[in-house]
Amino acid sequence: MGSMELAVRINGVLPDVAAGPGEANTSVSIYSGDFHLLVDAGSGVSASLKASQLGRPMPDAILITHAENEHISDLPSLVSQSNVRIFCTTDCMNQVINKLPFFADKQAMFTAIQPGQPFEAGPFSVTPVAAENAGDEPGFPGSVIYVIRVGDRKIIAGWDFLTLLNADQNLMWNPDLLLLGTETYNEHPSTGMISVSEAYDIVRRWNAKDCYVLHYSGEKDTEDKRNQWHRGPVGPLSPDELQKVINDHLLVTGHEGKFAITVARQGMVWTPAAKVEEEGPVGKKIEIEALEKYVFSLEKLSDGKVALSIEDSVNRLTSEFINPRLGGDGKSLNTDAVKSMMMKGPELHLGVSESSVRLDVLKGKKPMFAKDIPVSEQDARKLVRYLRENFTA
Repeated sequence: MGSMELAVRINGVLPDVAAGPGEANTSVSIYSGDFHLLVDAGSGVSASLKASQLGRPMPDAILITHAENEHISDLPSLVSQSNVRIFCTTDCMNQVINKLPFFADKQAMFTAIQPGQPFEAGPFSVTPVAAENAGDEPGFPGSVIYVIRVGDRKIIAGWDFLTLLNADQNLMWNPDLLLLGTETYNEHPSTGMISVSEAYDIVRRWNAKDCYVLHYSGEKDTEDKRNQWHRGPVGPLSPDELQKVINDHLLVTGHEGKFAITVARQGMVWTPAAKVEEEGPVGKKIEIEALEKYVFSLEKLSDGKVALSIEDSVNRLTSEFINPRLGGDGKSLNTDAVKSMMMKGPELHLGVSESSVRLDVLKGKKPMFAKDIPVSEQDARKLVRYLRENFTA
C-alpha cells in the first residue's frame, strides 16, 4: 500500500502471553506517510503485521510501554533484519535486555526516554507519561503511556496503567483517538489496570470522542458475584456482549452521541474523519472544543437572551445574559447582566482572534471566568460567522 496521511491498525488485543494461532497481544501500528510507528511487540504481533494489508510490516520505530513479556516477546523478530530504533525508559530497557538474551550486545538499538520530555520518531512527536501499574503484583519500573502527535492530530496509546504520575491534563486533552487497556469491566485495582467503568470517566475528562478499548479479559469480574447488590457484569463478556453493554451505557451518558467507545478487534483500522469547514448558516447554538481543557457553547434563546456554558474536566459554568451586542469589528460580543428582585447576574464579554477566544464573565468587578482559550483557526472563523449571523452591531 502507498503512503498515507494517518492510519492506526490494531495488531492485537489480548492481555496474555499465550496467544492462540492467529492471535496477538495488545499492540498498535500508527502510519503516517511511509513511516510505521509500532507500539509494543508481544506474542503474535510479528505474524499479525505480516498478514496486514496496511503499510509495510516492518516498523521504522518501536515504542515500548513496559517490559512485561506480553509487550516485548516478539521484539527480536521485528528488529533482527532492520535498523529499527526502540524507544523506552532506561528502567524498561534494562528489563528488556535482562529478559531477552538477543539484546545482550545490542544496547545501541535503544534510545532512552524520560517521562514528560517529548522526542521525535520520524514525523511523530511523542511525549511519554509515567504510569503506575502495580496491583496484586509489583508494577514495572519505568512504565509509560504515550501521547503521539502528527500534524494537528493526537493519539494516546495507554494500556497497563492504574494511575498516571504527574500527567499534564492539557497534554491529555482532546485526542483524536484514545487507545485504552481495560482488563475488567468493574473496578479491580488488583489487576494493576483501569476498567471499562473507569474508561467512561477518562473519555469524558480527556474529551476523547473516539476511543478503542483493548486488553480486556473480564476474569476478575467473577469476584463480584459475591456481592448480592452488584448489578454490573459478573464474568468475562464476548466482544459483542461487551460492546452492547458499552453502547447501552453511552445511550444514557454519552452526551447525545458525542463520545464513541469501540471494543477493538485484531486487524481493525482507524483513520481520522476529514476536518471539513462547514458552509451556510451556523444556527442558534454553537459548541467549540478548545485545544486545551475547555468546551464552551453559546446559544441565542428565543427571548433574546444568550446562554453560555463552559466546561472542563471537573467544573461546569452556565449563565444567561441580556442585550447581546456585536462589536464594530464583528468579532466580539458584549452583554448586560440579568437582573431580578433579589440579585443581579454576571455580564459577558467575548472576543475572537485568529487562534483564541477571550471569555470574561464578570459579576460586578469580580471575574467568575476570565481566560484566553486556544482554539483552531477553523473554529475561530466559525464562531465569528455565528456572531455575525445571530447578532447585529
